[in-house]
Amino acid sequence: MMHLGKRFWSLALAGLATASLVPPCLGQTVHAAPGARVAVFARVPAARAMAICGDALYVGTKGNAVYGIPLAGGPAVRAASRLVACLGNRLYVASRDRISTFTPVPGGRLANRADLPIRLPNQAHHGLRYMQAGPDSRLYISIGSPCNICQPEGLQGTIISLSPNGGDLRRMAWGIRNSVGFDWNGGTLYFTDNGADGMGDNTPPDELNELQSGAFYGFPYFGGRVRLRGFEAAVPPAPQTPPVYEFQAHVATLGLHFYRGAMFPELRGEALVAEHGSWDRSTPVGYQVVRLRVGRGRSGNGQRFLSRVGRPVDVKELPDGSIVVSDDAGGRIWRVSR
Repeated sequence: MMHLGKRFWSLALAGLATASLVPPCLGQTVHAAPGARVAVFARVPAARAMAICGDALYVGTKGNAVYGIPLAGGPAVRAASRLVACLGNRLYVASRDRISTFTPVPGGRLANRADLPIRLPNQAHHGLRYMQAGPDSRLYISIGSPCNICQPEGLQGTIISLSPNGGDLRRMAWGIRNSVGFDWNGGTLYFTDNGADGMGDNTPPDELNELQSGAFYGFPYFGGRVRLRGFEAAVPPAPQTPPVYEFQAHVATLGLHFYRGAMFPELRGEALVAEHGSWDRSTPVGYQVVRLRVGRGRSGNGQRFLSRVGRPVDVKELPDGSIVVSDDAGGRIWRVSR
């Protein structure tokens, strides 16, 4: 096993919740959609975002580790220090300010590290990265805004795209507070965005957005369609592209996955969204995975698909069509199957 030092590596981290916070229903009986079976697929401490690459599921954590789990089953093995996306036969790992690539090794391990020639903003607040490979064989990376409500600078508050060798950087979207989950559906990229804190229990909403290349999504002037504190009278630099769906405030929408498999045909084409759960609301909300068919509504909270599994972070689909959900509070990867 290689040693990568003490840098902070990440798949997808919201950066707001504290390690001591636990969901209100942790340890209670799991609730899932009718006909679904739920079991613990693996135990991974502080499990966060996930990527399938080769014959393994790789799991990033809140700690300084990435774990690999064979898709055929077996214990998690420590493979590197956090992680991100699979493109071709390479696994891409992002830290706050850099991106590295690895070759997956059978059994869930990694080898042959190489760093890409790019530097990302090195910031603590919303400074951990989420990255995915697009259908165009490019890398897409979200870069959070360095604050609760403030004016981002440079690449802060954006989604960028890179070629696999780290070149040809493009700013795909801006005016984003903190996007932790994104996925493609019908060739269109959708992404979640966390709303601001400290403006009350019910405002502003969390968001689901549709990417329009180069578009401005409103932060820090808007959260959803709500004016944010301190920017009520400020003139935005460009017209806002509003969300396609507004979630309840503070549910903390993180991972996003559009279901494509055959195991749950009723889910095909629907978005599965991990709601990590509130940390600053008088009555907690979230702590579940919801299903949503984009275009059938503008606001709400979707339909509950899975709950009482701790604090869900990411949602992925295994090759057999089963669904895996990471829980950073309980240190588990849950598998939903039939």
